[in-house]
Amino acid sequence: TLFFLKSPWGMKRGKFDHVGFVLKDGRMKDMSGHRGEMIAPIISTWEQLLTDDVFWEGWPDNEDKPQSPDEAKKIGIYQIMKLPKVVDVPDEIVCRTSDKSKVSENCGSFVFNVLHNAGINPDFLKDDKYIVVGKQF
Repeated sequence: TLFFLKSPWGMKRGKFDHVGFVLKDGRMKDMSGHRGEMIAPIISTWEQLLTDDVFWEGWPDNEDKPQSPDEAKKIGIYQIMKLPKVVDVPDEIVCRTSDKSKVSENCGSFVFNVLHNAGINPDFLKDDKYIVVGKQF
């Protein structure tokens, strides 16, 4: 299962700008460019995500952040997508198996590569409602 999330930056643009995997236990696994260059994927809970000040930068001071994925879904900044099959989500930065120059650099390229390597067409990540991976990727 994938999760998509709109940061305050994505909210202003009306697009989901963060993507990752929902693990069987409900935790999230993602790689994010805002954490720095070439930082391996992390596993976190929603509560831990709420403490990520860089992700939430620009959130209105007078509004509470959503305290759960369900709350985030209700305000339109979170959605999930079931995948057609189970994929193994690696703990390290991955390349596309068919093109080693396509190295994961952020959330979108990480998910793109993992799906591609698992035999799932990831081109849907280039859809206009997302801004998680460049069209050329």
